[in-house]
Parts: sequence; structure tokens; C-alpha cells
Amino acid sequence: MKARQNPLTKFEAFMQRIIEGPFARLFPSRLEPVELARKLERAMEDNTLLQGEGRRLAPDIYDIYLSIKDHQQLSPGQAVLIKDWQNQLVEFARHRHYTLRTMPVIRLHSDSSLSMGIVRIETELADKSGGAEAGIMATQALSAEQIAQLRAQIPPGQSLPGIQPSPVPQQGGRQQQASATNNPTRPAASAPMPQAWLTIRLPQSGQQIYRIEKPIINIGRQLSNDIIVEDKRVSRYHAQLKYQPDGQFVIFDLGSTNGITINNTPHMRQYTLRNGDHFVVGSYDFYFERR
Repeated sequence: MKARQNPLTKFEAFMQRIIEGPFARLFPSRLEPVELARKLERAMEDNTLLQGEGRRLAPDIYDIYLSIKDHQQLSPGQAVLIKDWQNQLVEFARHRHYTLRTMPVIRLHSDSSLSMGIVRIETELADKSGGAEAGIMATQALSAEQIAQLRAQIPPGQSLPGIQPSPVPQQGGRQQQASATNNPTRPAASAPMPQAWLTIRLPQSGQQIYRIEKPIINIGRQLSNDIIVEDKRVSRYHAQLKYQPDGQFVIFDLGSTNGITINNTPHMRQYTLRNGDHFVVGSYDFYFERR
């Protein structure tokens, strides 16, 4: 799914293209890998997705579009370059306390419409399935599980920047026993979710019932959302309904342009839903009910 870009970022990117485009056409120069690394960091920073409780989820797919000449220049060594850029993005995310679900995927493409020195980077959040908390990590910083996952993808002899290599296992399985000792005790399983549903009133299309059967429901215009709102005023990733450990359902605005109207109060950013509450996203009316 595409990572959301806020309006201010879009304007900054537009102004950057206006300034850099004519300059690059008049004074074409060789595109340096270090310059692309900085642009990748900027793409990550500009396209983080705001989650509940202030977390920021960083994109994990980066498509780099280059002129044909720049692409030909970088293609022979792209395997090495991509590994370096991946490591730099991991380190950048760690310093900025962004959540990064996996090693970033970086792909190079040629675009005949681009001039030498001009770069366009598009970012995405890869869809994750199979877990109730798919796509949502518990902390902004890279967790031990994330680091282990990222380290497993690094070739032997290399390590993630800023992360110490794993200790060498000791004889008799001591290291394995120590790891088990250091792991915090897992919290007890929470109570099962109560029955809850949304009655959605669509413009000129009657109404639908959406049963809430998982802890996180994403609402927005992008097709990867759980509830798709076909309205241009709605952001691609507009809102998120999340079941909390205390048994409450909370709706979060995901940094959208127009916010959420809840019980006739516009531009709400977070709200604990009660039985019978009504909220509006674009032209869709949602009525929340639970038992």
C-alpha cells in the first residue's frame, strides 16, 4: 500500500522539482550514489505513516526512477549500492525512532521522461497478513525481533550499521539459556473482543453492515484499506479503528487532510467510541455499535 504524504510535503516536493528540474537540464551532471542515499532518507522521512499513540511507520518499498543514462550508469553496481542504501535507511530509521517492519526493498527503474540528474522516488508499505497486529509494531524503535529479522537478511560477514553482531553461542547451550532468561515475560492473553459492528451509510447506495472481527481496521481511499471510502476528499490512509487492551475501541486520525467528524464535532484526531456514536469520513456515515 502506498505510504501517505501530507500536503505540506507534497508542496515541498513540488517546489523542489521546480527548482531542480531546469537546473539539471541546463547543467546535467553525473548522479552520485551518496546523493541518492540522501534522497532515500528524505523519501522515508516524508512518507512515514502516523499510527496510534504517536508512532510513525516508515515505508519499506522504495522505487527509484532515473533517466535512461543515469540508470545505465548505476545498473552495473546496483546490487552493492542497494545493500549500502538498505543499511543506511535502517540506520536512519533507528535514529529517527521510526518503525521499520523489514529490510527496505529498493528497486531501480529507468524513465524516458526524466532528464539526467532528476530522480523520482515512490514509496509503499508492503501489505502484511497473517497476524492480528499485521503492519503495526509495538514500538517506534527497532525491536529485538525486528533486528533479528533484519540481521537474518544480511549476508555473512556483514552487520547492520549501529547494531552489534549476535553473541557466539557457548558450549552446552548457555547462550540459548541466557537469551530465554533475558526475555521479558509475555503478558497474559487479553480477553476476546466483544461483538461490534459499523453501520455504514453510503451516498446514494443505501447502507452496509461491517462487522469488526479484528483489532485494527483501516479506513481510507486506498484499495488496501479494510474499509474503502470512494471520495476524493478522503486521504489514502485516513483513519484507524483500534481495539485497546482495556476493552475500548478508539478511532485515530492518521494525519489526514480533513480529519474525522465525530458526533457532529469536526477535525477530531482521536476518540474512544461508545455504543451509538456516529462519525463521518468524507461522504460516508458510520454508526458504531457494540455489545
